[in-house]
Amino acid sequence: MNETLNLDVTVSYWDVDRDGQLLLAGVFKFLQEAAIKHADQFDAGTRAVTTRGESWVLNRLAATIHRYPRYEEAVRVETWSSGIRGFKGYRDFRLWRGDELLVSASSLWLYVNLAARSLVRVPAGVAAGFPSRAGPVFQADLERLRLEPPRPDAGAPIRVSVRYSDVDGNGHVNNTAYLDYVQTALVRAGLPPRPGGVELKFMKEIPPGTEAVDVHLDARDGAVAFSIGGSAEPFAVGLLR
Repeated sequence: MNETLNLDVTVSYWDVDRDGQLLLAGVFKFLQEAAIKHADQFDAGTRAVTTRGESWVLNRLAATIHRYPRYEEAVRVETWSSGIRGFKGYRDFRLWRGDELLVSASSLWLYVNLAARSLVRVPAGVAAGFPSRAGPVFQADLERLRLEPPRPDAGAPIRVSVRYSDVDGNGHVNNTAYLDYVQTALVRAGLPPRPGGVELKFMKEIPPGTEAVDVHLDARDGAVAFSIGGSAEPFAVGLLR
């Protein structure tokens, strides 16, 4: 059980898009899987759901995607905790193809009690036993990340269906599904489907009974601002570069 976890994966056929490149949601599924496996080693991952009724939920994410891997490429996910403070956990990721850096990402997670749907402190024993890796992270000021929603006059929203498979074991729409909704909306809007950078803030969960979400896009200055849900109270806001 080391401070850094390395997960070797191969891009499968169901992971890729019509061009044979890894889907946007697929990139973050690889990162999520590595985070879960690492946290499980220290009783702070999926096992905490059954033992304590607690879990991590993703709050903020910033990533640069240097290249999307293709079908059958073998890649390695490297992840580590950069600290746990109170109910907050910080985690960094790198995705490699040999010596080629494909993805760099930083993330902020919140620890919650699932029954009460409220924030709770990470148990002292878990926090003390969870190793953190010192050194630079990809996005050091992630908590100060400010993301503006699309302008009201940016255009009509694009409605995307919510599927049964989007809801995970925590009883809410998994964070990777949000990226699937965004990529679907980009294609329908005639915009490039594979951004080189993603900044995302989750505002509130999408209830499991939701049948569809509205994705708002606002292309400007070489970037695309987006929100999922209504402009007054969106489920998430973000920026694609």
